[in-house]
Amino acid sequence: MLEVFLAQAAAVVSQPETTEVQRERLPHAVERMLSAALRLDDETELAAVVRAAKSAYPEHAAEIDALVTTLQTPVEPLRIDPLVVPAPVPVEYDRPGYWEDFHAELTLNAAETSGNSDTLYLGLHGKLNLMRKAQIHRIESYANTAEANGIESQNNWGLSYQLDTLWTDTYFGYVRGSLDRDDFSGFETQAFTGVGAGAYLMDTDRITLRSELGPGYRYLDLANEDKTIGAIGLYGAAELDWDIDENWTFEVDTKVNISGPTSSLHPTMKLNTVVSKRISAGVSYDLRYESNPPLMTEKLDRILRFDVKYTY
Repeated sequence: MLEVFLAQAAAVVSQPETTEVQRERLPHAVERMLSAALRLDDETELAAVVRAAKSAYPEHAAEIDALVTTLQTPVEPLRIDPLVVPAPVPVEYDRPGYWEDFHAELTLNAAETSGNSDTLYLGLHGKLNLMRKAQIHRIESYANTAEANGIESQNNWGLSYQLDTLWTDTYFGYVRGSLDRDDFSGFETQAFTGVGAGAYLMDTDRITLRSELGPGYRYLDLANEDKTIGAIGLYGAAELDWDIDENWTFEVDTKVNISGPTSSLHPTMKLNTVVSKRISAGVSYDLRYESNPPLMTEKLDRILRFDVKYTY
């Protein structure tokens, strides 16, 4: 029995120990020595430090070689997109010109026929509106000429200027002057100057209706006679602009001049369609009526035109 117990004890003592002792880490002092040797940039010095480290810590020889390799590997710099801060751009405001509003129209009409009757007609009409503060400058001009079988049958031109002064958004006062010349009319030259007041009877996005009325002085020069007539008169006008839709517009411009020698009525109707941003085409019908023209002249003139208009 004792022999069995002694045999078991001997077996326990003779059994090898299975617990493995953990190896120590490479001291920080050695890492610092290797790093310092690398900064000296001397291969001989570095080799001597590596030999000394391996001699002192032979169990870390592989770790020493790996550390030297890591320290010798160039480090790529961290690539970071630079932060670009743009310089502040000064705000540029449109400097208003002398005219706060500018509107111009130029209308050309022409016709030619050949055969039994050769006819050539050319017409030009321009309008210019300039606004500054509470004043609107209105300039209007026209010129027409026509030939029938080589003989001139029409030759007239005219120019007018009107200055509107806005009292409110609805009412305004005006000063007006005009000059008309027609070689084939009973009154060869007509001139007018006057003052008055007007109102915008309707002013919406699509329709504008304005009217004006006032006294003035009218000067008439009779054709083929050495005679002039002057008299106080009354001038009135009405202007309608209607944007029917995005492509069509309708305009009516009527002028009336009442005086002792004769009274004049001149309405013009225009229907236009848009061709491009600046150009439109259409038809216009022009009437000129004189209540008391000189002898051998007609009271009523009618003209139907096909127009091409440029707007700016």
